[in-house]
Amino acid sequence: MRKSFLIISAAATVAMIGLHGCSHTLLTGGQEGTIKFAMSFPDLDPNGLMTDMLPREAILSFNRDHQSMDLSAGMGIFKTSMVVNTPSKVVEYHMSVMGKSLVAEFTRRDLINLNKAQPPLAVLHTMARDTIAGMPCKQAFLLYEDISMPEVEVWYTEQLEQENPNWYGPYSEIPGVLMRYDVVQHNIRMHMEATTVNFGPVDPGMFLKRPEHQEVSPEVLYQQLDEVLGAFNN
Repeated sequence: MRKSFLIISAAATVAMIGLHGCSHTLLTGGQEGTIKFAMSFPDLDPNGLMTDMLPREAILSFNRDHQSMDLSAGMGIFKTSMVVNTPSKVVEYHMSVMGKSLVAEFTRRDLINLNKAQPPLAVLHTMARDTIAGMPCKQAFLLYEDISMPEVEVWYTEQLEQENPNWYGPYSEIPGVLMRYDVVQHNIRMHMEATTVNFGPVDPGMFLKRPEHQEVSPEVLYQQLDEVLGAFNN
């Protein structure tokens, strides 16, 4: 069997226990809060001209039914917000760059059509355990039929009260919130690792469509993202 590697966008999500205390979290789970992720780009030249423009962290806000993954780059010139509505199976993807703000609504069918990655042949759950940002995590490997594709290694926690938290991405078979993983978007591999988790009320506005964004089709937004992110990969 092949050894481990990566893939996601969740993404994505991490741990500082905050005022609620460890015992409360482990007994009742986390229903609402935020996770901060550190981001890195293993395949890009660290001395490249665009390196300083890359995002260094992302924030995942969550409650039981929603997620919002927010990041910015280039001192705020480029921003994205991915708002996930799990009961409705809809993702509203926002992008702002150089004063232009767009949003598109992705249904499950849109996500399948635009995501070129093949589904895994199998998911191998191991007995390995780790603590990431204070949260107990489990390890899994995703195996693919194409022999040229390496296994993907992910770490996830089941202590956050979210049902099917990864339904919209390449790790839909993983039952918990991803805490350490790689995701490939627009030919750029990003490594995501949770650094802190804070439990507490989240502004409901985080899970709504952002104002002053022009609505476009998923295909248009995907093309715009491809053009912007392509600059980092050249």
